[in-house]
Amino acid sequence: MEKKKKVDWSALPKELWLTIGNCLDSRIDVLRFRSVCTLWRSSVPLFKQTTVPPLPHKFSSDAVAAGAEFQALLFQTTVYRMQPLVDGEPNSSNSKPWLLKLEESNSGESRLLHPITNSPLRYPPKAKNFNLLDFGVVELRKSYSLKYRQNNVIIACVNKVVVIGQTHLDNCGIFKIFDGGKLGFLRIGDEKWTHFDEQNSHYDDIIVYKGQCYVVDRLGTIFWVSSELKVVPFSPPLCGFGGQKHLVESCGDLYVVDRCLDRERSERYHLEDNNVIFGLHNPVHPNPFFANAAVPEAIDFKVYKLDQEWARWVDVKNLGDQVFILSNDGSFSVSTRGFARVKGNCILFTDHRHAHLPGVAGSGARKCHSCVFDLEDGSIKNVAAFRACFMLWPPSSWLSPD
Repeated sequence: MEKKKKVDWSALPKELWLTIGNCLDSRIDVLRFRSVCTLWRSSVPLFKQTTVPPLPHKFSSDAVAAGAEFQALLFQTTVYRMQPLVDGEPNSSNSKPWLLKLEESNSGESRLLHPITNSPLRYPPKAKNFNLLDFGVVELRKSYSLKYRQNNVIIACVNKVVVIGQTHLDNCGIFKIFDGGKLGFLRIGDEKWTHFDEQNSHYDDIIVYKGQCYVVDRLGTIFWVSSELKVVPFSPPLCGFGGQKHLVESCGDLYVVDRCLDRERSERYHLEDNNVIFGLHNPVHPNPFFANAAVPEAIDFKVYKLDQEWARWVDVKNLGDQVFILSNDGSFSVSTRGFARVKGNCILFTDHRHAHLPGVAGSGARKCHSCVFDLEDGSIKNVAAFRACFMLWPPSSWLSPD
């Protein structure tokens, strides 16, 4: 096979440099552009993170600080598909891709997170240098979270956050699900959140799909949120028997993943679930509010695709080469093409499982684990005992949970 001829990108006409540079809206893209040569570096300034001012936040039912006024900061997280390059080209036999999740703060500080659990990852003492020029990098998605300005700790009563107009964060709109199912909206510059559709408090998930905000309730009905903050039905009720609904966009279509639980949820579950996943439990002085809570476990999943033309639900039995990843800051899908030894047609998620699952270490103490549901046989396993774990490597081989 004829070897591909390398392209000398530094030889591009000068008039294209600025045009290309102006289209770059992420720190990694700007760094890679500026690293091509000295001339390219001088044509585009260093990436400057858009500064989002502190946001108002008022607890309504948080167990720790009910009624207290706090300010919140918006954190942006990006998921990348990384693949080592061999002689400047990807080599499927020698360089396997994996997923990398990077969180950035307003101040420009970054840290790596586990792609599923969002647990912080840290470098071991002998970690190797990480040169972005040695990797092919593809941005898969962005997600957002709200944290206290005082200590950068995740706000437990906020279940999920999405942003409309994310290319201009200084003038974006922010939607949130909070207190286990209520809806709120804030435009940057507003002095307070607008709570809407207040007669309902049963929304499970929220997503930005084709530039618009959509929510799903516990019956599986999808609603479109208009610019006037009116909640308009977009689908028929799903009436699934699962205990928790997740919205996922895959290949341009909108899906609902129905998570079946072994017991009913409660408001207590919503708060504790966020705290366990983001590491807010204090093992020395545990909060009695969270002690001995019955946390539901997933026992099954059902997947449905919305047929928008006929306004009906299609029961999906096979995801093909797609993997659905259900993360607390937002769900998404990834194609397994190019991921060697990674099986498609499965769902990765976090759960509070015990030591009976293969690959879960410990004495049975409740923890948040990365699990996988295989649609082919309906089994649930720990990710470490399943072929899906290879899409999380090599970070797991040279990074460890903080």
